[in-house]
Amino acid sequence: MSLGKKLIQLRHQKNWTQAQAAEHLNVTQSAYHLWEKGQSKPKTENLLRISEVYNVDFFSLLESPNDKNVINNPIMHDQSVSIQQQFYYPTIANVPQELVQSIINNQTEIAKLMEKQSKLIENLMKK
Repeated sequence: MSLGKKLIQLRHQKNWTQAQAAEHLNVTQSAYHLWEKGQSKPKTENLLRISEVYNVDFFSLLESPNDKNVINNPIMHDQSVSIQQQFYYPTIANVPQELVQSIINNQTEIAKLMEKQSKLIENLMKK
């Protein structure tokens, strides 16, 4: 499935217009429109923001090298499975394990730093 189709599905899931989605992503509506139409691709930092705003795995936004497997994947037709899970399963198998582990390690470190930051802010607020 193309990124554009995924963006349309995710936006519809939130019941947002293109203008609302663009606003949440801090981009212009025309940029977002071009992404959905497949006439332009977002930069990496925008893909990261998209994954945060729509609460989906970053890799799920990347196009599968074998779209046929994605379309024919039975999980895509299971209504009890969330859209995030639908995108996650077909793409994660195509990602090198070292990259996945590196991202998990980085996310763990980021979580630790965010926890420290929260504690610092909490201490500053007490003063």
